[in-house]
Amino acid sequence: MKIRTRLLAVFVAFIFTSLLGYVYLIEGEIRPRYLEATEEALVDFSEMFAAVISESAVTTDDKGNIVIDPQMIERAFNALPNRKLDALIYDLEKTQVDTRVYVTDVKGTVIFDSDNSRDVGEDYSQWRDVNRTLNGEYGARATWGDPIYPDGDTLFIARPILSKGDIIGVISIGKPTRNVDQFIDNLSQNLWFTGIALAIFLAYIGFTLNLWITRPLDEIQQYALAVSRGEKAAPPQTGDNEVGDVAKSLESMRSALDGKTYIEEYVQTLTHEIKAPVAGIRGASELLKEDLPQETRDRFLDNIVSQTERIQGLIERLLDLAELENANTLKTIEKIDLNKLTANVSDSLSTYAKTHEVSIATSECNLSIKGDPFLLEQALSNLVKNAIEHADSGTEVQISASKHDNETDISVSNIGPAIPDFALPKIFDRFYSLPNKEGQKGTGIGLSFVKEIVELHEGKIAVDSNTESTTFTMII
Repeated sequence: MKIRTRLLAVFVAFIFTSLLGYVYLIEGEIRPRYLEATEEALVDFSEMFAAVISESAVTTDDKGNIVIDPQMIERAFNALPNRKLDALIYDLEKTQVDTRVYVTDVKGTVIFDSDNSRDVGEDYSQWRDVNRTLNGEYGARATWGDPIYPDGDTLFIARPILSKGDIIGVISIGKPTRNVDQFIDNLSQNLWFTGIALAIFLAYIGFTLNLWITRPLDEIQQYALAVSRGEKAAPPQTGDNEVGDVAKSLESMRSALDGKTYIEEYVQTLTHEIKAPVAGIRGASELLKEDLPQETRDRFLDNIVSQTERIQGLIERLLDLAELENANTLKTIEKIDLNKLTANVSDSLSTYAKTHEVSIATSECNLSIKGDPFLLEQALSNLVKNAIEHADSGTEVQISASKHDNETDISVSNIGPAIPDFALPKIFDRFYSLPNKEGQKGTGIGLSFVKEIVELHEGKIAVDSNTESTTFTMII
């Protein structure tokens, strides 16, 4: 697994674990906090109810005992069904009172029950809310399965009913948690949805940051691989940062290594190519020291001139090739009309073709490509000139262009001897050449020059040779 994949996986796992774990912890705290808020409200409610009863429902019986009159409480609760309740609390539509109220005397016996007097007369003295309140403590309890909410909890808060400072009874108010549970469920769903959405968003941010950071490293890797394969590749533009510094260092190293190899190869090949012309010049010069007939002397002088021109041409072409090999990108990019390009090449080489008893034919096309017009004309001229030199007398050199998908093919064909199979893999190598129909060999730079130009245009060159014809195709 790649390091960037590991980093992304760890980051995503950390985000989901941390964020969703935090949501889980928060969800666990929601219900207690809701119940605390409900309990606090019930304390106020029950305390007010106890104060009202203490002031308005405490009487003295025939024996002079202070007692609680439940009839006043009953009248208040009997009026509730006649009142219309229609309250929309966020998503909760409330249409009835679901609170239960019961009152006990000082012994803990129920003397009033708002749930249709269901438990009137029952002994509640052992219930936690009643028992603690009668003993002067804070009384509260949570009961599962109370008839007003058989499927959940009901929270009861009790407060003392006082008379002259003495506890004469207890009022306990019960509130089922069904509505609280609905609020909690809604909040939990929203919380989980938000948590998951936020985790996915943060994971996306992490993925984007991972790409932003690692993409330059990928570009550097691809650049290094291209260089290792001997391809021409422009150094990636990774910005002014640490990764950019690595790219610049790689480019400097490549230039240094290329320069060293380049010099070694060129010294060897240049020495080999110049050795024969120099030997010819030296031999002719030594012979010219002797007393020779004028005709022989002129022949030797012509040989010196031709060998000197050969050396000069070799050096000039080597300089042009060196400039191309050291270029990573095109300096000029224009839209090129292929009809105009092929016409220019045909016109410029028409006289050269006649001297070799060959004609040039071009096919019309309405195509154009983008590139360096000067370099592409040089490349096409080299191909046509090479085709002329190796074509049979009385034949045509065909120049054509066609388009396939996103590629444009510029082909040069001739009729002549086929390229031997052993030579095909080396035909584009620097200084490799085959003898033409007159038995002479060229410098071996022309096809290498064409290959460099095509690769600068991010294209490739192909050759197809058989006994009938030979075709060189520049694929741009």
